[in-house]
Amino acid sequence: MIDFKQLKYFVVCTDVGSFSEAAKILYTTQSNVSKAIKALEKTVGASLFTRKSRGIELTAQGKHVYQYACKIMEEVGALEDFAKQGEAQWLNISFTPSSWLANRFVEFYNQNYEKDLHCHIYATNVQEIMRRVREGKDDAGFVYVMGSQEADFLYDLNRNQLEFVPLVNVEAMLYLGKEHPLCKEKKISAGDLKELRFIQCYRDEFMDNSYWKIKDEEENTLTNMNVAVVTNSDYIMERMLTRSRLANISGNYLTSDENQLLHTGIPLKQEDNQVLFGYLIRSGEVPGKYASAFVEFVENALKEKQENYEKME
Repeated sequence: MIDFKQLKYFVVCTDVGSFSEAAKILYTTQSNVSKAIKALEKTVGASLFTRKSRGIELTAQGKHVYQYACKIMEEVGALEDFAKQGEAQWLNISFTPSSWLANRFVEFYNQNYEKDLHCHIYATNVQEIMRRVREGKDDAGFVYVMGSQEADFLYDLNRNQLEFVPLVNVEAMLYLGKEHPLCKEKKISAGDLKELRFIQCYRDEFMDNSYWKIKDEEENTLTNMNVAVVTNSDYIMERMLTRSRLANISGNYLTSDENQLLHTGIPLKQEDNQVLFGYLIRSGEVPGKYASAFVEFVENALKEKQENYEKME
């Protein structure tokens, strides 16, 4: 039977590439580390490390064992965290990077501060959100999906036994940085469009920037976007747009400071550029008390946001 301590020693040895360094981290002796690794090798029936003059390297079998060991360590850690939670009220959600949604969470938490609510919030890409919701790490995951990717998205949902509850269809916008000389224009010529440099979010399978179809007022399509900066940080995105000449293609959910950027946005009214926003849950399950309350809070905020947007048009 595999000993959990052996797996822990094995993972640490792999991460630092040395038995002696692992011993320091684990507050034990190098001899104890060596014994634990030998015992694990005996259990799995294979050598896990190749000894080198400057440390250790995983064997082919060791690489496979390491993948499984990391998963076991992660799950045990999750169980320990769950045990520590006891009867505490927890909100576990994930979402694709969005300042607007981040601010809604802050407002929700402040409203529930007196209830001693505990929260675990994780910002990542759509595929990772799917995995986290499927494995029960999050009660719900909020995602943006391009309309042109909807069929593939729904296929992946079915395969992972997940459901998608759409909340709103948002419009894609061309944002020009505040330092760009055309930032206050409502139209842009084909020539100026070709000269733009962009800051875009990192590639996400269901929000892949290559699917944007940008057209000017003459219906000319920009085929080659000059993407100068790629980031997964909405903080970086906002700072670059407020302090540089870069442009961005995003849904109108981009920023928490809507009045500042929506007035500088040029709508991309083509059907292919629509973006779906909603949340994921496990099929047949209802989110917990606070996850359901947060979903309702977001729905109400979206209604208010849409009303404000219509007033500004």
